[in-house]
Amino acid sequence: MSRYKHSSMYCYPGSDVLINHFSIKDDNKLKELETVYSLLRLSELKLKEPADPLDMDAFIEIHRTILQDVYPFAGELRKEMISKGSSSFAHPDHIEVQMHRIFNELEQESYLKDLPRDKMIERLAHYLAELNALHPFREGNGRTVREFARQLMANAGYQLNWEKIAGPAEIINAFVDSFNSTNDRLENLLDEMIKP
Repeated sequence: MSRYKHSSMYCYPGSDVLINHFSIKDDNKLKELETVYSLLRLSELKLKEPADPLDMDAFIEIHRTILQDVYPFAGELRKEMISKGSSSFAHPDHIEVQMHRIFNELEQESYLKDLPRDKMIERLAHYLAELNALHPFREGNGRTVREFARQLMANAGYQLNWEKIAGPAEIINAFVDSFNSTNDRLENLLDEMIKP
């Protein structure tokens, strides 16, 4: 069953399988392959110095890097509506404008470099919630946002370790809460994961 509520221009006709460089039409096999390649690319990113400033172009480049081996749309903003469960994400006509707004705001805050830790966590949660609500890519939003946060914190002199949280459900639920009501849960998780 599809995680999304409608057929997609990004999928093979009559299926929920994303068009990919390997012409794989079995969703389970594709997800296995995607996991292998994305973990490899994420490992490579951890060995590199983050872009500084970590602006909108750098954010998009993170997505391209993570999924470049698997999907032709890696590094491209999505062109169709998507939703998961009861959550509909931003209309594609608004994605670029909203991304510029988010990254202009982040630049005005010096990419969170000079804030006290508590304020920095609060603002980081804000930006991650905004990017999650936007869901600018067809696939790979969570991985891109998490890697972006890791790099943003590295530039600010901190280590953000997503693996400190026991399971992905906690992170997903924190993002769901941020989408529907409050960033409190996300802020608490970030407080656990961020070290000097």
